This record gives sequence, C-alpha cells and structure tokens, in this order.
Amino acid sequence: MKMKELMRAMECIAPVSTAEEWDNPGLLVGDEEGEVRGIALCVDATPAVAAYAEQRGANVLLSHHPLMFGGVKQLTENTYEGALLRRLIRRNLMLYAAHTNLDKAPGGVEDSLAEALGVDCGWSEEPYLRCGAVDLSSAGQLLLRVRERISPQAVFYGDADAAIERVALSCGAGGEFLRRAHELGASVFVTGEMKHHERIEAQGLGMQVILAGHEETERVVLAPLKERLEALLPECTPVFIA
Repeated sequence: MKMKELMRAMECIAPVSTAEEWDNPGLLVGDEEGEVRGIALCVDATPAVAAYAEQRGANVLLSHHPLMFGGVKQLTENTYEGALLRRLIRRNLMLYAAHTNLDKAPGGVEDSLAEALGVDCGWSEEPYLRCGAVDLSSAGQLLLRVRERISPQAVFYGDADAAIERVALSCGAGGEFLRRAHELGASVFVTGEMKHHERIEAQGLGMQVILAGHEETERVVLAPLKERLEALLPECTPVFIA
C-alpha cells in the first residue's frame, strides 16, 4: 500500500481542509509514493513511539499532534524536534498528523470521548465541545467513571454530591469552551486541562470540573481510528496503537 492510499483514507475520516489555519496536519515527513509497511497510531510522535513502530515493522507514525507548528529553520541534534525529525528521516519513517480536523470530525476525538463516557450528545454543531445527558445521578459517580475509563489520576473540583443535569466534554485543553458549556446547560465540565482562572470561573458559575489529562482525553480516539482504518484499507496493513 502506498502512503497516498493512507492519505486518501484519512481524508475520508478527517479532511485536512477542515483543520484550523494555524494547524499543521497532513503528511509531514515522507513520500506520497512511499510504501507503507505498518502504521503506529499515537497522540504524539516521540522517540519512544518511533522505537515502538520500528520494533513492530511499522514505518508510518500517525499522530494526533503535529510537529513543526512554527517556522523550522534548523534540523540539528541539539533541539528536541530537530533530533526527532532527523531520526525519522534517517530511519525512513514517515509522519502523518491529524489534529484539529480529527478533533471535530464525526467519530473523531470529541465524539470518542463522549462515547467512552456514555454521554448522549446527539448531533452537535459545536466543533470542540460535546454536551448531553448521562446515565448517572451525581458528579461523583461521573468522576469514578472518568477514572475507570479515561485516567485514574483525574482531578475533581466541586461538589461530588452535586446532581448532574447535563455534561459538557472537550478534549485536550478545553478551558476556553467553558462559558459555552455553561450556556448549553452543563453542570459538569470534563476536559483534559484548563487554566487556573478558567477553573475558578467554572466554580463561580456553579459547575463541577473534572480534569482528566490532555493526552488521556485524546487517546480515546486511537482504538476507533484503528478500526476505521482497517475497514477502509482492505490490504490489511498492520495498524498498531503505540
């Protein structure tokens, strides 16, 4: 299978054109005509992920977070990103990223987080926010579910006995969507991380907050993405979760 075939599959899942202007999705290292021997799915392309891919015979890293967000003027060993990119190139590893386009896509990161927590959102026009009902009666019960399904280190701020009316979810650093979550009637806000003043504002609005980790709230998309890629790529190129 060629890299361009994987790129076509990803366009069906999360079109690059839907990403934010500041983002850097798509093929970042490699060749569209390059042969794909295996795909390692990850939240971040790191040296450990590169080693994992090589150990399993995979030569493509498909990451959520891109590299090269800013202008790259040097590829040297004395910077983390430069050393990592040089390693990928030396070892003939390709890198493809799907970031904000995968966050907002149907079945993407936001939807996967809602699915993992059993939040019934229905159709949502909010690109980076999901809001809906859950089959639980208190914020404390939702915290236990988050710790079981997303991260055992999830941190809670608020009243564990508070009744749940609606739950709002935003993967990664979703604090900026707090006010919109409140407008949508959410009494509990679940995200990866948020700024201190955002958390204080949430409490001032009477909302309970669960911070489950930036990577942890995004990692939920990897298993569904693996299934979709395997269905779209009949060649059955091995797909691994790093």
